[in-house]
Formats: sequence, C-alpha cells, structure tokens
Amino acid sequence: MMTKIFQSRDSVKFAHLETTDAAQAGRLIQVSFRAPARFAACFVPNAAWDALNVSVGDAQYRALLDAVLEKAAKSILSARLENMSVFPSEIDDSIFSADAILSEAAGNNTEWLSKEELTAAWEKSATRAKLVGGERASRYAQDANYRKAVNAYADMVLKLAGKTTTYKPEECDKILAKLDAADLETELGAFIVKRLDQISKKPARTEVDLDCL
Repeated sequence: MMTKIFQSRDSVKFAHLETTDAAQAGRLIQVSFRAPARFAACFVPNAAWDALNVSVGDAQYRALLDAVLEKAAKSILSARLENMSVFPSEIDDSIFSADAILSEAAGNNTEWLSKEELTAAWEKSATRAKLVGGERASRYAQDANYRKAVNAYADMVLKLAGKTTTYKPEECDKILAKLDAADLETELGAFIVKRLDQISKKPARTEVDLDCL
C-alpha cells in the first residue's frame, strides 16, 4: 500500500483534521532536512508499536522503547528521501513494516563496541551522569547500597561488550528502563538496544541440577 507524503506542516495539520480513525491512519512521522530546508511527514503503520505493546508489560520500559521505534521510523523515512531533489507524493509503506522498524531500532548498522570503547562511552553517558552526579552526587558518595547498585548496573552495561553475555528477560528490561533517554540518540544507546535485542532472542539456558551427581 502507498502512504501520502506531506511536504508542509500546514498539510499535516489538515490531514489530522481529516483523519477520523487515528488507529487506522497509523502514527504520524515528521522529518526535516537542511541545505536546502525541506519537510516531510507521513502516516506509518502501527504494526511495530502493536508488537511492542504485546511483548512488553512494563509501562515505563514501553514508553522508552516507543520513542526508540519512532526514531527508527524517522531514520527510515529520512534515508529514503534525503537524496531526492523532489519528494514523491506517495511512498510504499512496506518500508515501515514491523520487522524493518524493529531492525532499525536494534541498530543493525551499529558496529560492535569493544570493552574499552563501551567503557569510554559509558563514562561520558547521560545515564552515568544522572546516576552519580547532580542531585544524586551526595547519595552516591554517602549511600553504600546505592553506590553498589550503580556499580552493578554499570557492570551489566559493560558486559554487553562480551559476545557470550546472557541476561534474563527481566534483567534486559531493567538495563533499558534505567537508560537515560538522551543516550538513545548516541552510539552507546544504539549498541545497548542492539545487544539487548540479540540477547533476548537467545534460547533460554537450561538449568541443570548438579546435586544428582
């Protein structure tokens, strides 16, 4: 199916007024370009977000991933249009399939980060700054239990550089849920999302009862 490309914000506002069934229309994605300054928007199928709502129960975690999916959809639209001198009036919405958006969100084009590179990115991250600085600085300095939790979280993040690292689904959820939204715009955030997606797809490790030996 084809979805209409809106090339001005006024046309987007008019489209909103015309849309009587938001669920059927999909999610509105808007992107801007420079040199020359241009604007484009379109309605994207809800399939990727519907899959997210089914698979993720935690509301805070779901809201964070919702933003990741929207960023991925914008990246797909930007990549398709950025080299066009004249935007088409319509575009095939199959490029916004659930698999395409989830794949983009997982950062499939992100290169692997070594332990050293991941450590350097973590040290400069907004997440670490939030946990150990600002209004939490005194708590980090004085509360041993809080400091232990922060260090444990950092250790879990840094272990993502290991290609054999495994985590339980609830651990993957906690890692992403505690990640500052600002880091989703960085190489660090893309790598973390990619690794957690890979880990979540690994077969669960079978627990062996060694007491029978």
